[in-house]
Amino acid sequence: MDMNERGDGLPPCGEQTVEMKTCPRCGRRFACGARMGRCWCAELPPLLEAPTDGEGCYCPDCLGMFIARQR
Repeated sequence: MDMNERGDGLPPCGEQTVEMKTCPRCGRRFACGARMGRCWCAELPPLLEAPTDGEGCYCPDCLGMFIARQR
């Protein structure tokens, strides 16, 4: 059974795709590589506390700003 037949919305097994997301803080569109097994954000220090600007992933600029503020 292919993953799409399960109705989970994910690409078929073995298909790796970059997902375009919108930053909840600034509205910028950016590429998320989580579906490819590793996203660019995994190389950054983790956020100690999630910002309250919205839900979802932040673009590289906004995530970098939040990380810098927590230092």
